[in-house]
Amino acid sequence: MKAQERQQLAARWHAAWPDALAAWGSHLRLSSPELIRVTDRPQGVRSFAWFNLRDVRVSIALDLIKQMGLSGLPTEILAHEVGHHVLSPGDLGTAARVLIRMRTGLVDRDDLAPVMANLWSDLLINDRLQRRAGLRMDEVWRQIGPPRREDTVMRLVMRTDELLWSLPTGSLAGPDVPDRPVEREAQLLARAVRAYADDPVGGAAGFGALVRQLVPDPEEMPMLTLSRVVCHQQEDGGGIPTGLASDPSLAAPALHPSIDPRVVPSVPALPGSDEPGADQGSGPVTNERPHGLEPAAYAAVLRQLGLESDPVRAAIAWYAENAAPHLVPFPSTVSPAHPDPLLAGLTDWDVGEDLGAIDWPGSLVRSPVPIPGVTLQRRDYLSDAGTEPDRVPVDLDLYLDSSGSIPDPQRQRSPLALAGAIMALSALRAGARVQATTWAGPNEVAGTDGFTENADEVLAAVVAYFGGSTSFPLEHLMATHLGTGTQDRPRERSATGRRCHIAVVSDSGVNSMFLRNRETTSEAADCLVAARGGGSLILNLGQSSRKQYAEMAGDYDVYTVSTWDDLIPFARDFAARVWDLENAENRR
Repeated sequence: MKAQERQQLAARWHAAWPDALAAWGSHLRLSSPELIRVTDRPQGVRSFAWFNLRDVRVSIALDLIKQMGLSGLPTEILAHEVGHHVLSPGDLGTAARVLIRMRTGLVDRDDLAPVMANLWSDLLINDRLQRRAGLRMDEVWRQIGPPRREDTVMRLVMRTDELLWSLPTGSLAGPDVPDRPVEREAQLLARAVRAYADDPVGGAAGFGALVRQLVPDPEEMPMLTLSRVVCHQQEDGGGIPTGLASDPSLAAPALHPSIDPRVVPSVPALPGSDEPGADQGSGPVTNERPHGLEPAAYAAVLRQLGLESDPVRAAIAWYAENAAPHLVPFPSTVSPAHPDPLLAGLTDWDVGEDLGAIDWPGSLVRSPVPIPGVTLQRRDYLSDAGTEPDRVPVDLDLYLDSSGSIPDPQRQRSPLALAGAIMALSALRAGARVQATTWAGPNEVAGTDGFTENADEVLAAVVAYFGGSTSFPLEHLMATHLGTGTQDRPRERSATGRRCHIAVVSDSGVNSMFLRNRETTSEAADCLVAARGGGSLILNLGQSSRKQYAEMAGDYDVYTVSTWDDLIPFARDFAARVWDLENAENRR
């Protein structure tokens, strides 16, 4: 396309932008579309149009528009892309929910979820624009041309649009539309589009379940047509939406449109629904997955959205979100008084000191010309014994079992890791420092580099996994509290005068904490004395075994749970009962 022709085409498309916005409301405002060359498309984008939810921008490849004969339909195509910012998905959080539900419906073909999610959104948007805004969305499909005969998915979509818009059979889908698997499914899909016209999340799983019946094996499915005509959602990083990891409704089973009361009103309502056709995307929690997405599925969704490709980072986000509702204040001790700062005199400020320490009013009073070391001044402060008590949080030294009897926290929900996250994040919230250590067999230890206030470093240690044998890292515990080995952490802690609580979450393998060469050792007890903040063993044991381990543990408090799932409420209640000093004082 010549430069002058391109400029004229771009001018016509920019002129159509206000009409495209008006199709969705008179008060809608978005930045002008990005009209670029096909060679400048972002990596992975094959379509002629795409949208970016993070930058809230619409992009068009004008060269491809011209090639496909769509130059005369600027309002329709631009309004369609605007619809992705207004109707479906609208924002990154909704896009993630649609993708999650689509993966549920597609079952073993969840690799197609991003394409099918966009196709589902396209159906909702095009029907809205054709019926309510009076745009020629059918003409867009006519210009693109009918899908290939073997492209069952696109023939289904085209036949659905024919039914929705009362068009002659075959005008969009091409001739000889088969009764099965296209005609009957198209009738169901047309009803689903109308039933979920304003609820893209609710209908996504049903669409995925319907399409899954038509999708062949990967090597047999041609994706070229879909990748060209389905507009692309471009995401290149950004924040992870909240609420995905902890929403049980997102893990509900998919409901095929043929048995969905919202699509077929004669179908009986689902058990647990308040009304016929309750939204399956936000409906009743099932017993199948009452906790929502598993960490592995959550990581796959973030990867398909382009937000996070590292499974460890995804697991950190999963456990942080699921631990958040359970966080409580961590233990604190009362020091005599918190010192009150008092203003003192001014002294010279010189190069190399903190810029924020400059006292500009005092400096300008001395001279209107700022000269480091001469006229620039900084304020000194003195301290006075205050009257308000100062609460010093107790640090946490956390040890989590990661042997073969423990689930891998990066692949499936691990109550042990979640309990560790609850305790660790509660400590950090109160201003404490945390050392987190995950352990399994000999030399299988992962954790933070000493005590830290960085939540991501702590959670990275919490979600680490080995799956080996069981051998408590007693040397690590001793190095932390007794100063043995090459580490000198006790000196560092004693300089701050802070206490430390030792917490171990394990099962019967905790006996290796008190044995060395199969003989009882007092080293763990010595560490407890040096920590000065108490110690707790939280063990998955039968009640009959508690006495045996309590005798072995000495001054460590021993708590037992009968199942790993019992750790979650226990971790929350334990922290509130033992460490929330303010409430303890009120109870007295």
